[in-house]
Amino acid sequence: MKKILSVFTLACLLLASSFAKAQSPVDIRINEVQVSNVSGLQDENGDRCGWVELFNTAYGMVDVAGFYLTDDKANPTKYMIPKGNTATQVPLRKYFILYADGQPNKGVFHMNFTLDGVKNLYLYSTDGTTLLDEIELPQMGADQSYGRYVDGEGKHEPINWSKQSARKNSVDKKIAEDGGFSILNHPTPGSTNVTTRVETKSEKMKDMDPWGGILAVTAMGTVFLCLIILYLCFRQIGKRAIKKQAEEKAAKNAPAAPAASAAKIPADGAINEEIIAAIAIACHMYQNGVDSGIHDVESNVLTFNQDLLRNSPWGARSLTLKQDPGK
Repeated sequence: MKKILSVFTLACLLLASSFAKAQSPVDIRINEVQVSNVSGLQDENGDRCGWVELFNTAYGMVDVAGFYLTDDKANPTKYMIPKGNTATQVPLRKYFILYADGQPNKGVFHMNFTLDGVKNLYLYSTDGTTLLDEIELPQMGADQSYGRYVDGEGKHEPINWSKQSARKNSVDKKIAEDGGFSILNHPTPGSTNVTTRVETKSEKMKDMDPWGGILAVTAMGTVFLCLIILYLCFRQIGKRAIKKQAEEKAAKNAPAAPAASAAKIPADGAINEEIIAAIAIACHMYQNGVDSGIHDVESNVLTFNQDLLRNSPWGARSLTLKQDPGK
């Protein structure tokens, strides 16, 4: 059972990956066209001619081999993009150039018709009947090109998206009145059509502050603010260092605390009053018949056992004592 589930899971993953990588012909758009090329793009032979640029709006590779390009709707299969060349595999958000010189024998991607006098261009799918995109060409001068001013965006042939593609470019919902096409400032074969000059930050600042007052105040304010922060930081560090030095100096100069006085032992070996009292009490208890097994808890009371301590130094000394210490 587990083996069957594993095989089923693997099959589902392979199927999902195939759908994820599936190409969609409707993602290809006619992006830019140049009719009169005098000083622009050269082909592989070094010659100049009109050209057509296709753009892959998808986020996956699309193979344009077998697509048809024509200037006559009555003849949708006028020129077919050759098959069997990996160059027809257009990566995501990339461009594909066709040379419109009417000489297909000069190269693989040379069309069999020119763009002279052409009013419309049509792009058909590999079936030769599904119209993918079309563009209406205006009158253009030498070295001018016409195309979408934002790559892949703008008007295109409406397609039933639910049947043809799982992805619809959201920008297609907002199409300008000109359809998103215009005569471009500069021809851009094989690169983005966005040629609008981007204003730099310094240029924006110049427009906002032509005399440089705001910039000067901002710069000087930043410098002084940093200096103030550094001053406060070093001031606190200095105060702490001075305080620590003062504490160390005071501790060094302070007199040493007197050590705890140890119990003084007479230098001459004389016995003090406490020892004499302890010995007297012990002797008194022994003389008056106090139980020899008794042991008082007082630390200054000595207990003697005549039998056990007879041979000890105390016992030997006790034998020399008189029965009545008062006599």
